[in-house]
Amino acid sequence: MRRTNVYLPDDKIAVLRHLAATEGRGSSVSDLIRQAIDQFLAGKLASGAPWGQRLDGLIDRVRDQLPAGVAAEEIEADVTAARAEVKQARARRR
Repeated sequence: MRRTNVYLPDDKIAVLRHLAATEGRGSSVSDLIRQAIDQFLAGKLASGAPWGQRLDGLIDRVRDQLPAGVAAEEIEADVTAARAEVKQARARRR
């Protein structure tokens, strides 16, 4: 999980705090925001949005090109390294 900042109006924060307090079970404002994002994304992905279909197609094409037995961690490490290279190249151009 990664930390991120979200700016909300005071009235929305007050409502979220109230809801978190009334839900109990150790719910926090962050928990409620994560739940809302999960529901939003599930709805978007379930709707068959064009970008979701393109992403699914891209993932399928990448999987088809991988040798059998490549671990997800290896793929993530390669993607992370590639992103770092792109960032460095962009920084050098500036």
